Amino acid sequence: MKIKKIGILKEEHIKDESMLETIKQSGVACYCSDLARLTGVQYDQSNGFGEYWFDGKHVVTKKNKTTTNYMNYLNNNGAPSSTFRTDYKSGVRIAISFDDIEDFDFNELENLNLEYPLTIIGGRVGETIDKLFENKSKLIITTGRTHNVDGKEYREYEAFGLRFIRMKNKAQSKVLSDGTISKADTEVYLKVESIPLTIDEKARLAYSIVVLFSSSFDKEGREFKNSDLNRYLNDSFLKSVNDELEHTEPALVFDNEVKEGNNRYGFNFTPLTEEEIIEICINSNIAVFLHGKTGVGKTERMLTLDRNLELIDFGCTSSDGFTGIIAKDFNSKKLFLYEPYWYKSLCEKCKAEPDKLHILFLEELTNAKNDIQKVAFEVTLNKTLTNSGFRLKLPENAVVCAAGNEASESRSANSLSEPLFGRFAHVYIDTDSEEWLKWALRRKKDGKQLIYRGQQETDRIHPAIVDYVRVNGNKVLRTQYDGVNPNADPRKWALASKALYQCNNPNVLRAFIGESLTQDFIKFCKMNLISVDDVLNDRCNIDEVPFDPSLRWYTTICLSTVDDDNVDKVRDFVSKLGKEFLAVFDYEWSKDNEQRIMKLYNQSDKLLIKRLVPNGNK
Repeated sequence: MKIKKIGILKEEHIKDESMLETIKQSGVACYCSDLARLTGVQYDQSNGFGEYWFDGKHVVTKKNKTTTNYMNYLNNNGAPSSTFRTDYKSGVRIAISFDDIEDFDFNELENLNLEYPLTIIGGRVGETIDKLFENKSKLIITTGRTHNVDGKEYREYEAFGLRFIRMKNKAQSKVLSDGTISKADTEVYLKVESIPLTIDEKARLAYSIVVLFSSSFDKEGREFKNSDLNRYLNDSFLKSVNDELEHTEPALVFDNEVKEGNNRYGFNFTPLTEEEIIEICINSNIAVFLHGKTGVGKTERMLTLDRNLELIDFGCTSSDGFTGIIAKDFNSKKLFLYEPYWYKSLCEKCKAEPDKLHILFLEELTNAKNDIQKVAFEVTLNKTLTNSGFRLKLPENAVVCAAGNEASESRSANSLSEPLFGRFAHVYIDTDSEEWLKWALRRKKDGKQLIYRGQQETDRIHPAIVDYVRVNGNKVLRTQYDGVNPNADPRKWALASKALYQCNNPNVLRAFIGESLTQDFIKFCKMNLISVDDVLNDRCNIDEVPFDPSLRWYTTICLSTVDDDNVDKVRDFVSKLGKEFLAVFDYEWSKDNEQRIMKLYNQSDKLLIKRLVPNGNK
């Protein structure tokens, strides 16, 4: 069935003896949806009842102004009121005549499903969706549908099986249905759900039992049939509830591929040496900075990888030696740049061996002055040497590495600026006898082949990193910078992701986010997480879930993604973890989905849900 025309309740529907029987039973008071509150409907904060327009008799006053009618529950105990203001906003509750339903079938009326965003998604679910948007999580998809709200189209999103729109809240201090108070200029999420309707057989009418949204009636004070409200209801709004707005292909933005077994991400957890981390980063075309005391072998470690590297020692190189010299041609009077020797040499090596990576090694970079560090920042960031407007581009198969002493170890050493520090993967060399012997034995080799693979497409952020940040939030997304140790931030996580794809070993992350956070990440990756497929295919039993409450909580969150057809078996498995985890599962799985809530309600001997709409349908 398809709606051909939408109206609003008429005066005779809600007044005196002609009042609809269904209105007599439920009363003229009408509950305000969250969308109605956020778009400006006046309502009683103690019970949620609000005012709404009705199609009544217009009266022209002595001042030649036409009244517009609305049900003012707030001030007159449900008596009709009127206003002369053409910009006045009141609520809208739709009414549909049976005659205006295409292919009408009374027996199918209960299946009349008009979907619209109405109810706020708040609490833990709203906070979770906030994090998903903040972290650009692949757990959110766009369904390809749009909804017209207040004259503006909004994309429909889906997460956790819940469909919603995202809109800016322009209202001040509105108490919403979940008990929270709205804040102006913040993003809110409204669940797309079926508009609750009452069917009045005698009047052959279906009408909404909630106020849907606010609207001005008509800018010229005309009757409903010629009003702006009527035109909106039967144009943009009608297309929205009939699902006739423009559709696009659903944009799936999360990958549900899961590895079997306890090693969820298929990682290799064997320890990595500092040399291996350096090699991984260089092969990923990521700049590396070596920290360590004088004499620990920072330069030798670079030479092990590239015997023919290009070295700039800032301990004995002048600024002109690094940036080149600006000179003037006395004949043409034009300035030109004498290219520094290292740049010419590096270009020759890269051109002669285009299939190999060649290292530009900035020795003792911490000894360089701040102005030179700024030039080094540009070289590291954009592979570009800049001097007085002249720009020399480094070859694509060149990779920048650097080394330096800490300020506490050398009087001539300066701390790196935070932007420059953040552009490197940081490896800390603290050689003991065992490590030195390993290096000494490898030193007999002539150096490794660093193969240049050219510019490649950037991989999506590794799913292990996505999951880790999703669970732990801002406390791991960005950590405090102290100028000495690597700290986490969104850029570092992106670099760490590249290195993780390169070697499949999370120990490499200490070069990007520090030792402590890396160990916490490894601990997370080693959690004994059980997938939905494990449960459905009987590949696990309850004894395999660790007793640790935090691990059980995350396992429960993972299992709550089960579909409707298989939920019973998974829910039975979760129930064996304990009642508190079953409650978490029910909450995460239902996500305010009415059908799922009713399924849980029917399985329980207790009332699990509270009616949102007073005097509403069963």
